[in-house]
Amino acid sequence: MKFNCQNDKPEFRILTEKKIKDLYSAALQILERTGSAFECQEALDLLGDAGADVTDPAKVKIPARLVEQAMAEAPKMITIYSRDGDPVMVLDGRGGSHFGVQVDSMSYLDPYTRKRRPFEVRDVIDHIRITDALENIEWFFTCPGYSVVPGVLAEKISVLQCTLNSTKPIVAEILTVPGLRGMIETCAMIAGGEDQLRKKPFLIGSAEPVTPLLQGKEAMEKGLICAEKGIPHVVYGMPMLGATTPATLAGCLAIALAEVLAELVVLQLKNPGTPVIGGTLASVMDMKSTIFSFGAPEMSLMVGAMTEIYHYFGLPSFGTAGCTDAAIVGAQAGVEATYQVMLSALTGADLVHDTGIIYHDKMVSPELTVLVNEIIGMVNVTIQGVEVNSDTLALDLIEKIGPKGSYIAEQHTFDHFRDFWPAKLFDRSYEQDQGVANCEDQVRQKTIEILENHEPKPLEAKMVAELKKLEKSWFDAEGLKYEYPKADK
Repeated sequence: MKFNCQNDKPEFRILTEKKIKDLYSAALQILERTGSAFECQEALDLLGDAGADVTDPAKVKIPARLVEQAMAEAPKMITIYSRDGDPVMVLDGRGGSHFGVQVDSMSYLDPYTRKRRPFEVRDVIDHIRITDALENIEWFFTCPGYSVVPGVLAEKISVLQCTLNSTKPIVAEILTVPGLRGMIETCAMIAGGEDQLRKKPFLIGSAEPVTPLLQGKEAMEKGLICAEKGIPHVVYGMPMLGATTPATLAGCLAIALAEVLAELVVLQLKNPGTPVIGGTLASVMDMKSTIFSFGAPEMSLMVGAMTEIYHYFGLPSFGTAGCTDAAIVGAQAGVEATYQVMLSALTGADLVHDTGIIYHDKMVSPELTVLVNEIIGMVNVTIQGVEVNSDTLALDLIEKIGPKGSYIAEQHTFDHFRDFWPAKLFDRSYEQDQGVANCEDQVRQKTIEILENHEPKPLEAKMVAELKKLEKSWFDAEGLKYEYPKADK
């Protein structure tokens, strides 16, 4: 690893070019010799027609030339828009990292009581509204694990609530094919039709290969639908060192890359030029507890390594940061989240998800989301680097002031002191007494302040009415009363 601050921004490398090529070659060998399992007939047909060996669907052999072809056809730049049709993110490996929050989960750490309870739709809405107010959290990630409504409803409701309570774009963890169709219908209504959504996407799909080397039926079908509709699509697995991959970083990375490349090939065969964002959420199996760790340093190291691989080949990347294994928002959460944000920002992952999740992805904490927003602001100081020019060198001023002088009353100081990062939640008081709140209290206070005062930009009333009508049809199709049930405590 090295730092080099001679350019505008710091340079940071985990992998050498040789290591990237070796890992890529290993992934190609896995695809050609070991093979990958496919459960989707359409994917098998596409691969077979293109020359892959699909004799055994449990061990489909994909030749390297198909991977090279897919890499060449996949867009190297993807522009993502807001709900209102404004460009808000450019994913090209050069535009910096864009951090996103997971808005839903199985459990919710209530900022008022600081107690864990089952997730409800009202909590999804609150977390979206909080995130809408945070300048450093740029998009939403929906991963509905709450059980107050069936999953096919929950995944559509989460996307719908994102559109109702914010203009920020959405990456959807798609559970079902019908759920995906409902999401597309929702966002197309707002965009003005599917063609407009294709031109200015603010919905991004996602699906996960199952490690090791399985492309599941529904996951692949969802990717094919996104390819057909021209909707950007994230492909990322969740390899687990020592459980679903070899207990070595290189072995895990090789499998993770092979899984993404296998789906990339299918999506480009379906529709050449399909916008695909590659990623991985690889981590270790903690050998004491057997959990999939969301705070392990190896997780961030592998996310960073995969980012460098994708960017080497010109593909946008999907990362993870701002989460923790801790069950509360305290010292452990702060340390793990900061390490992750720093490494993701230094390696330049384009989309970075999972901000706000705690307790190894079993719970969401709005307070952690607010804290990570502050952490991202701090890390951005490093990412911006050191600007060196005649104004910042200030040699004339230094000569004017000379030894033993003071700069505090100078115009140059007045012009630049606002360039300093302004800590909002961290204590910098000159004198401390019992009246000074600690960081945890400051975070809680800020979270509740947003909840009680922030008003997101609304959609037009006519559109809201149409969306609510659509949502009611989802409930009707499931034979359920149109309401948001409360969870059993």
